[in-house]
Amino acid sequence: MSAIMGEGIRAENRTPEEERGLVKFHASLNVSDLERSVAFYAALLGCQPAKFYPDYAKFETSDPPLVLSLKPKRACAGGPLNHLGLRVTTMERLRDIEARLRKVGARIGEQDDVKCCYARQTKLWITDPDETLWEVYLFHDDVADWGEKENKTKLYKAPLQAFGLFALIRRAWNNAFGARPAPGSGLPDGVRPQGACPTGGR
Repeated sequence: MSAIMGEGIRAENRTPEEERGLVKFHASLNVSDLERSVAFYAALLGCQPAKFYPDYAKFETSDPPLVLSLKPKRACAGGPLNHLGLRVTTMERLRDIEARLRKVGARIGEQDDVKCCYARQTKLWITDPDETLWEVYLFHDDVADWGEKENKTKLYKAPLQAFGLFALIRRAWNNAFGARPAPGSGLPDGVRPQGACPTGGR
């Protein structure tokens, strides 16, 4: 079902079939005005959004291969970046990336077959050595609602951890005393590295 929001902006609210077989770079931005941002990126990318809801918008392009998500939320201390990512096309590709990351000591948070961002996905969450949050995910299918409330909370709290006040304090401390943040410390709330014990034990 098509959605029309704003002058000349139309979205089918589905992931285009022809785009699903492509490995794509993914960027998610916090925006203060969703409709203005959609109009801007429609002009910049030369296409209409694939999805456009009051609380979320997504652009899909094949040239360049990009999935751009926009979330109406005031930018935190680290700027408008919510997270970066890659969308892969097979579970095998997802597990290959996971294996490579584990070899270099990355701590990985996993979400298996979750509903988020009007889609059902399997995800890996990783922070790089400078605490930039990355999502590597496999798209399964579209859904009609945002998803489970707890998943939305996890995703929206992630930028505060990865780019906000806590990260700035840690970085200032690290610069002063040479300490390094614990790997995976910027993972979304409730997403813990595989093999880690839950708080408080069993």
